[in-house]
Amino acid sequence: MRVIKIAIDAMGGDNAPASPVKSCQFIKESNLKVFLIGNKEKINKVLKTPPSFIEIVECDDFISMNEKVSLSLLKKNTSMKLTIQLLKEKKVDFSLSAGNTSAFVSLAISELGMIEGIERPSIAVLFPNVLGKTTIFMDAGANVNPKANHLFQSSILGYLYSKIVFKVENPKVALLNIGEEETKGDELRRQTYNLLKECGKINFIGNIEGYEIFTGKADVIVTDGFTGNVVLKTSEGITRAFRTILMKELMKNLTGKIGTLLISKNLKNFAKKADYAEYGGGILLGVNGNVIISHGRSSPRAIYNAIKLGEKIVETNLLEKIKEFKWV
Repeated sequence: MRVIKIAIDAMGGDNAPASPVKSCQFIKESNLKVFLIGNKEKINKVLKTPPSFIEIVECDDFISMNEKVSLSLLKKNTSMKLTIQLLKEKKVDFSLSAGNTSAFVSLAISELGMIEGIERPSIAVLFPNVLGKTTIFMDAGANVNPKANHLFQSSILGYLYSKIVFKVENPKVALLNIGEEETKGDELRRQTYNLLKECGKINFIGNIEGYEIFTGKADVIVTDGFTGNVVLKTSEGITRAFRTILMKELMKNLTGKIGTLLISKNLKNFAKKADYAEYGGGILLGVNGNVIISHGRSSPRAIYNAIKLGEKIVETNLLEKIKEFKWV
């Protein structure tokens, strides 16, 4: 059995090092080897007695969540940088961080480089849909000022991700827009539409509107990083607001309170399915390495789910198959 090696930035995230380190308590697989990168003393306070599959790599410096990305910051020997360097040196199969996304993306690009033929990376995240499956949504924030060709490449990356990792037969790819018609949207959207329509290599089904994101109409939905990040954060806010409003209404009277007790398990399952952080992490597609980005507020369980996603990506040889794809 192949041993899959993982580098985790133990100091990255709102709840670091607790969440990244505690995620390892869920690991039961015998084929995983985890390198926790960060302050050894702080990691050991959480771990107590490290299991045999964990190795701590000492690194005292780290990048905070709100730190502005600069060239000097990227040159520092931080836990996040070391996480990427282990991947660059092929000592691990994938790297994972719940830390500063902008810094993690920048380090991945500068240290790993891009896959030949791809100009810009995209963060692909998983959204639940009403069909009980997942929709790949990209870009969630890596490329905020793309050109049409970047969105075109992002579409192909998403198509390959869906087909190779999630075994979707000929995934349906859609472009997020303000209307379904071919002529809708700004110049970027119209140019991208034409490139996708003429491609012939993927199953492009046209434009999709915002209200259709969670319907399962498309297996892959593509947009620019700015719009994608707004959609991501809006979806997260709406889910939390809906749960709050629902609970307030249920608690207004005795009937509602009794009903809440009866369906408490259903409510918990809904909350879990609606929280995209529980679906693992986003993969940074386009860079020359397997890089997993978790939400900053990820729980230990969510980071473990990201580990499982990374394991699946390695096992299906996604990176190698993307490199084999004929882009021209």
